[in-house]
Amino acid sequence: MKALFRILMACAVIALIGFMFFNTPRENEPLEGPNANSNIIPKTELKQPEVGAMTRPETGLSTFIGQGVQAVVKQYGEPARKEPSSFGYDWWVYNTSAATFFMVGVQNNIVTQVYIAGEDLDAYPFKVGQKRDEIYRMTIIDYEVAANVDDNIFVFSMSEEDMQTRLLVKFDGLFAQLYIDRETSELQGIRFTNSETLVLHQPYEMTYQGELVIPTPPSSFLQQEINEANAEQLDDLLNVTRVHHNLLPLQVDVTLEEAAKMHSEDMKVQNFIGHESPTNGDLKKRLETQGIEYSEANENLATAYFDAIEAMHGWLNSAEHRKVILNEKYATVGSGVFLNYYTQIFIEPSSQKMDSENIDAEEPVETIDESTQ
Repeated sequence: MKALFRILMACAVIALIGFMFFNTPRENEPLEGPNANSNIIPKTELKQPEVGAMTRPETGLSTFIGQGVQAVVKQYGEPARKEPSSFGYDWWVYNTSAATFFMVGVQNNIVTQVYIAGEDLDAYPFKVGQKRDEIYRMTIIDYEVAANVDDNIFVFSMSEEDMQTRLLVKFDGLFAQLYIDRETSELQGIRFTNSETLVLHQPYEMTYQGELVIPTPPSSFLQQEINEANAEQLDDLLNVTRVHHNLLPLQVDVTLEEAAKMHSEDMKVQNFIGHESPTNGDLKKRLETQGIEYSEANENLATAYFDAIEAMHGWLNSAEHRKVILNEKYATVGSGVFLNYYTQIFIEPSSQKMDSENIDAEEPVETIDESTQ
């Protein structure tokens, strides 16, 4: 009798654990970007830092900056996508593989910036995967970096956090933002940019003398395209990151994308940042509304990042968000962006759905006789 009682108690405990954890989304705190607290301070007299610029690279992808975009096309062909940004330039996305992933910023047919995440690409004098200590040994680095746009002076000040994970390096007529993985101390990505684009982004605390450079606000129609572009870039950057960490890329799900987009817009419209919407409920409720089946689900949230590159880098360097990005269980993802609100939902498909997909995969595929078409 006692043995039976113990068995029943054990079953009850297992059932309780299953009720608490099975089919229950997990949550972590939303991430607020450094741009939310960056100060922009005008000054009548501004002393520029005395640290000089490094010699501009003569080889590598950074040499495209300032050239006509045809130079890129000649060497790499047409991009997979051309997408608008919030800053007046278009992103040309080259996403053939994780090892050769890069994006080119183009304005008026001139290259204004290049973001490199592929380890097989020439990012001279840097290289994806390079250790932070090596970068410090070979590079002139200072807490303050000055940029000039016409007669205007802009001085960017890096925080201690920036000095570890988001360095800004000055070359002759060129700047490099170095995105470093906090956990591995390895270079995750490099953004080469001209001074005008750097000032438009305002990625660090900034003081300036002269006229502030401000991007023209996009129309509501163009903003929708920008939101969609940022979401697609989040998907690309996520899978590049996973492959670099020897994980399988995730499949993008259209229904998940819509759920993520709705939550990002909801956060902006209702002025909150969190997993639980005042009107649409928590992640579990939102997924149920969309009819999405899963065994486990999670989502990463962020705000106040000026683009998808910055948001993904912020997530990777946040311990809880990093666990989600690099979780082997997840097979499907959906990203949604509204202005500077970012949502990325991850799910592990339910066993029932996986069994159904396996059955479908085993069914014979009908062939079409093109001669009869």
